Parts: sequence; C-alpha cells; structure tokens
Amino acid sequence: MLKKARAYFIVSMLVALFGAIYEHFSFGVYSFFMVFAFAIPLILGAVPAMYLGMRERAVMPPPMASKLWRAGIAALTVGSIFQGVIEIYGTDSEMTGIYALIGSLMLISGAISALFKK
Repeated sequence: MLKKARAYFIVSMLVALFGAIYEHFSFGVYSFFMVFAFAIPLILGAVPAMYLGMRERAVMPPPMASKLWRAGIAALTVGSIFQGVIEIYGTDSEMTGIYALIGSLMLISGAISALFKK
C-alpha cells in the first residue's frame, strides 16, 4: 500500500505542476478548480493508502472496490482540471457536472463494496 501512496503522491505533484504551468500561460487568470486539483488524488488516494500501509493488520479492500475508488479519483481529478480549463477560458459548460456525479458515484460504490466484501 505504501507503493500506491507514493504513486498517488507523484500523480498529485504532476497535477500541481500541470496546473502551475497552465496558469502561468493564462495571462493572470486562474481557477480554484485548477489550483486545487492536486488535492483530490492527495487526500482521497495518498492519505488512505498511507494509513492502510502503516497499519499492522490492515484489511485490504477487494480488487473491485479498489478499481472503483481509483476510477472515482481519476474522474474527479480530470473533472476538476476540465472545470479549471473552462473557467480560465472564460466560458461555462453543463458537462462539467457529469465528472463530479460519476466520480462521486464511483467513490461511493467503491466504499460500499469494500464495506460489504465477502
């Protein structure tokens, strides 16, 4: 699990770097969605993985729960970046809410399947 935590941390730093570079070339326009997109994989990925990795008797979630959780993190991160790009561009889109909805449903599904594993 500590390897997964390291991977999530690296992804968080890459997302933060992408946001910084994107906003550097956006002529002073910024979006909180872009600025804080790195926090999604950090808080929902690295922190729980580190917690499970540091426990002696950690119960690992089933593979389907892990896949749903990872897909939810990915959907929320991409959705946050997309919302940031849309805001920096100066427009809006109704499609950005789909990322939050689908990502949240995947996280909830992953959590429920981890709780009710056989």
